[in-house]
Amino acid sequence: MEKEEKKVKKEGRKDEKVERKEVEQKEKKEECKEEEGSGEGIKERRKAEMELKRKQEEEERKKREEEERRLQEEMELQLQAEQEEQAARQTVLEQERRDRELALRIAQSEAELIPEESGENALRRGRQVQSTKSTAGTKKHDLSKWKYAELRDAINTSCDIELLAACREEFHRRLKVYHAWKSKNKKRNAETEQRTPKSLTDHGCARRVINTSQTYVAPPIPARQHEIRMNRQQRYFRIPFVRPGDQYKDPQNKKKGWWYAHFDGPWIARQMELHPEKHPILLVAGKDDMEMCELNLEETGLPRKRGAEILGRQFEEIWERCGGIQYLRNAIENRQARPTYATAMLQDMLK
Repeated sequence: MEKEEKKVKKEGRKDEKVERKEVEQKEKKEECKEEEGSGEGIKERRKAEMELKRKQEEEERKKREEEERRLQEEMELQLQAEQEEQAARQTVLEQERRDRELALRIAQSEAELIPEESGENALRRGRQVQSTKSTAGTKKHDLSKWKYAELRDAINTSCDIELLAACREEFHRRLKVYHAWKSKNKKRNAETEQRTPKSLTDHGCARRVINTSQTYVAPPIPARQHEIRMNRQQRYFRIPFVRPGDQYKDPQNKKKGWWYAHFDGPWIARQMELHPEKHPILLVAGKDDMEMCELNLEETGLPRKRGAEILGRQFEEIWERCGGIQYLRNAIENRQARPTYATAMLQDMLK
């Protein structure tokens, strides 16, 4: 019995050991599983950290590139500003040089003209001399030998009011001569190219015919105060305009057009034609001189035409509606427009 009991006890102990081993093995397996799970978590965490770090580095790289681009643009703008400033200084120096040359030329021309104003020759000129003497105090510039480019540069850059008036007078005098020659030598069927209503050109021709009977002399250049006052006057006109080519096609004038003009002082600055079923024709001084009215305001007779003068805002409304602002802006940007009241107002508006 005792032996059997001992055997039972031994077997029980063995069973306990086996069970204990099994429990230990299970615990080890669970620990291994936990370690494996924690290892995968660490890997995921490391992966996420690496991805975050990569994104941060990418953002930093983009910021650096953006900063470098901004610095590059600032440097380019600064360089461009310096170049423009240098060009402006060069322009000022060039203008000063031209002014000095012009002053010397004027002084020389005045010195040469002194003996011509006295002596027997002055007594022989009669009526023409008397008219020129009345303007001797203001007409100091002999521009007959100036080239077109010199006249244009003087009009665009000079600050001398008397010189500006003389240059404009000479420029439009040459335009009149050119258009008179062109009108005389054109073909009979070329009448459709008329630039200005016939009533204006007829009025200008009548004035020239009257003057030619007394040996035509260009209108006197206004005095300084009068020129300043005249240059500040902005006048706007509108008159009916039927082109010769449309006159015979439409005898009842159902397709009557309109001719608009803006005079900056005595000279035309902007011109516009509106015809039914046609695109508006826009012209600005400087760019379209050869197509515009070459007569000064007094020669056109417009101030004496009843109902011809309109308000500035009426002209500006039509001008803007027909795309005149963009047209004038393009002419200014391309340096084709001559400085006028209209160009100054547009440049102020765009600032």
